[in-house]
Amino acid sequence: MMLPDPDTCYAAMQRRDRAFDGVFFVGVTSTGIFCRPVCPARTPLRRNCTFHADAAAAVAAGFRACKRCRPEAAPGSPAWAGSAASVTRALGLIDAGALDDAVPVEALGDRIGVGARQVRRLFARHVGVSPVAVAQARRLAAAVVLIDAGTLPMAQVALAAGFGSVRRFNEVFAAVHGETPAARRKRMMGAKVMQLTLSRQASPLGELLIVSDADGVLRALDFQDYAERMQRLLARHYGVFTLVEAGVPAGIAGALDGYFGGDARALDGLPVATAGSDFQRRVWAALRTIPAGTTCGYGALAAAIGRPGAARAVGLANGLNPIGIVVPCHRVIGASGALTGYAGGMERKRWLLAHEGALRD
Repeated sequence: MMLPDPDTCYAAMQRRDRAFDGVFFVGVTSTGIFCRPVCPARTPLRRNCTFHADAAAAVAAGFRACKRCRPEAAPGSPAWAGSAASVTRALGLIDAGALDDAVPVEALGDRIGVGARQVRRLFARHVGVSPVAVAQARRLAAAVVLIDAGTLPMAQVALAAGFGSVRRFNEVFAAVHGETPAARRKRMMGAKVMQLTLSRQASPLGELLIVSDADGVLRALDFQDYAERMQRLLARHYGVFTLVEAGVPAGIAGALDGYFGGDARALDGLPVATAGSDFQRRVWAALRTIPAGTTCGYGALAAAIGRPGAARAVGLANGLNPIGIVVPCHRVIGASGALTGYAGGMERKRWLLAHEGALRD
């Protein structure tokens, strides 16, 4: 199903139209949460909303699921009405810690009155990932908060987050984040104050926010309507930082003018730099090898960096890319050829791909 245009999505949210439940999901940049259009929470401001075709796309864009409307359990097929209660109960039990390294899926099935095979089938159909993956994501999210707080030893972080052992915690965390928990803590605690420059430049897609360092190297690029998300990503990368407004560095301005003027390769040689984990930087570097006018799937991108089984982790890294357009995460599409989500909005993704010649009528 094609994602409705943003104005239609926002109007449906305002009236909490159940006809759109499961048709799209809304990511709220001011909170980092994504919801269903029928969420009972107060409707966010339009400028803080991004719209996604499915829950997986919202997660890939860096949003976490709302605990009030349960977007990961939204309607997804005609069979949903008969299984909503089971999946909702299972998700609640997972949130309560009922599934961990020591508790098999069979035990979760026993709690909700269905077999383990049926549990896996329901999650695959309606949530898009396995119950084990949902539980793992919950534990990892809790662990990141505890690691960054810097107050608990790693053994206590692992226990508090719900992992059965420190070894298992280290293995899972490194596989998803591309660095060990200890390496993340060292990186976050040792971060220095980063001095950055904020510039603005008009484009056919709206005003661009451009962040560069003292050498004029591009550090972040986003759209004005996603300013809060850009701030969050910068904080995630550099900890404490300062932003001073100034003009766009000549090299960056010229490259962007060339790109929007019709030279799809004008951004190819533009110097960029990011923080992030080693895994994330490998993904972002691989994005720049996708030629303008072409697209690439998540699986192919994972294989290109030597991690053929890490398509989902690649998707998450793709959604956290801080340098839009120049590091072309818009060129990554779903395995079926669907455009999937884009942190800047699907209409912009479609425009960029058409501008580069990757989409043709």
